Amino acid sequence: MGTLFWRRTTIDPPVAEFPEGEHVDLVVVGAGFTGLITALMAAARGSSVVVLEAHTVGAGASGATTAKVSVLQGTRLSTIRSHHGLDTARAYAEANQYGLDWWAEFSETHDLDVQRRRAVTYARSAKGTKTLRSEKRTLDALGLPARWHDRLDVPFPASAAVELPEQMQIDPVEALAALVRATTALGVRIVEHSRVTGLKPRGEGADQRVEVRSDGGTCTARDVVLATASPALDRGPTVASMEPERSYLCAFEFPGGLEEGMYGSVESPVRSLRTVPVGDREVLLVGGNGHRTGTAAGTGSKIESLREYAQKYFPGAEMTHGWSAQDFHPVTLVPKSGPLPWGRGRVHFAGGYSKWGLTGAPAAAGIMVDRLADRQPRVSFGKPSVTGMLRTAVSLYGDLPAQLVATAAQATVRKPRPSVRPVGEATDDDGQTCRVGLLCPHMGAALSWNEAERSWDCPWHGSRFSACGELIEGPATRDLKRYDEN
Repeated sequence: MGTLFWRRTTIDPPVAEFPEGEHVDLVVVGAGFTGLITALMAAARGSSVVVLEAHTVGAGASGATTAKVSVLQGTRLSTIRSHHGLDTARAYAEANQYGLDWWAEFSETHDLDVQRRRAVTYARSAKGTKTLRSEKRTLDALGLPARWHDRLDVPFPASAAVELPEQMQIDPVEALAALVRATTALGVRIVEHSRVTGLKPRGEGADQRVEVRSDGGTCTARDVVLATASPALDRGPTVASMEPERSYLCAFEFPGGLEEGMYGSVESPVRSLRTVPVGDREVLLVGGNGHRTGTAAGTGSKIESLREYAQKYFPGAEMTHGWSAQDFHPVTLVPKSGPLPWGRGRVHFAGGYSKWGLTGAPAAAGIMVDRLADRQPRVSFGKPSVTGMLRTAVSLYGDLPAQLVATAAQATVRKPRPSVRPVGEATDDDGQTCRVGLLCPHMGAALSWNEAERSWDCPWHGSRFSACGELIEGPATRDLKRYDEN
């Protein structure tokens, strides 16, 4: 696949040394939107903050997003209401409105170019229209200024739609660059290429701290926030309750013909569309085809079907970029922002946005920083019900492919015998052929090959590795074992 469309702009790399042997108030792991906004808010309150990033700023989902900032998120509000009740849906909507308002203020004070656009969820069928009416009823119950359309004047199939005006779209790389400038101006140190490999709470009471080990050195912090999409290093219930999903996105040069707005379909396969102003022209973004990480064969076809869709409904559209991103869907349906059970109250996690991280990240960061300061959080994502979580668990995990069951026992084997260890062979972008072990070092699941991204992907918790076994992302903290080396 081609490179990311957003990488036509760049981020000046932050220059900071690992704080070897130092003690700071807060270490944030991950330099995406959640990590940088958390660092910004904490530093603004006077905390000493270090951000450790395994790759570069925005290397994960933050730099590959569709970059929609919206309270209308498909049919998410009505889904949350049906599982957990109206109060939880209201809290979730208010948290995302907080995120939208935060971005509006940040963009104004930091000269960030954004576009106010209507968000539109549309249906293609009578069944989809019925689902859409449920979303409209929830929006009305929450007092949001939603509008119903019996028809939509767009070139692709759409029989009905719900609109929420005055939402926002941004350029994510420009936003990340602005966050880097804002955080470093407050004294935050951002250390790239520093993967955290271990966290160990130490001490008691006022002397309690967390030892942070990385491939760049060791330091300590009063608190650690994992802003890593899924909780890095976690082997407990948090990582197990989040489904990793990859989805695809393409950019097209096109002759126009799409009314301004950010569009998303109700039915599967989901289609997400919006335009990006680039000088005196616009670029069309088309996304969709999501699937659980590590479970789809023929991932290259996911990009091809988006190209065919764009060329069918936007004649003359020419694809310039195609890529994919990874998001995590929690069984609770709502993001998490709080302590992990194994960190003695000092190791925290923020994430699980189900593809809506741009709106959710400021809210999660605000909740986190308020809690770290022993203040009542200004917003909440709501309180999920137990019965609602059970219903979601069935839908998320009930249809997992047989390979997950077949490899379940491997998760408990700490050192599988070499004679039964699966090995895979692949060729990297430089033409080097590598043989690597295919058990994920996180919890032992069998990996599958993703030909579109040329990576080995874990279907359990979303860790991903290059053709030659180098860790790309996920809760794993080390590379795959190489069998082609002496």
